[in-house]
Amino acid sequence: MAARSSLAGFNGRPNLRHYHRIPVHLAASLEQDGDLLPECTINNLSRSGLHIECASAILERLVPNGKPVAPHMAIPVHLTFSVPGEAGSICIRARCDVVTVRRVSRDSFNVGMSFAEFEDDSDTHLDHYINKQLAASI
Repeated sequence: MAARSSLAGFNGRPNLRHYHRIPVHLAASLEQDGDLLPECTINNLSRSGLHIECASAILERLVPNGKPVAPHMAIPVHLTFSVPGEAGSICIRARCDVVTVRRVSRDSFNVGMSFAEFEDDSDTHLDHYINKQLAASI
């Protein structure tokens, strides 16, 4: 399994708002410290990261005891999701850092993650998917 850094060529972290966000509704699997977490939903996606929507039970497993979350105190997690492709679904696998948490309602949270490393050609597949979505919205 080859991993490629999405931050190659950058000095420090990239501006996470630099890329266009696209609204999506994609199922995602999360793994943290070898533990598989319940499935959640990606609600927006960009080349630098994504937001998932999750319940408090998943958030508690991701960020135990309300641990502070910020880009300089990121929490690592492995993420797997699929995007539609020309020949069927394409699996995207990446290591992400949890960088933001925002409460949406009583038991609904948006968790912001930045991509840290992609497995295999996942970054290329993600770029292709995002380009296609952006072109379709013009």
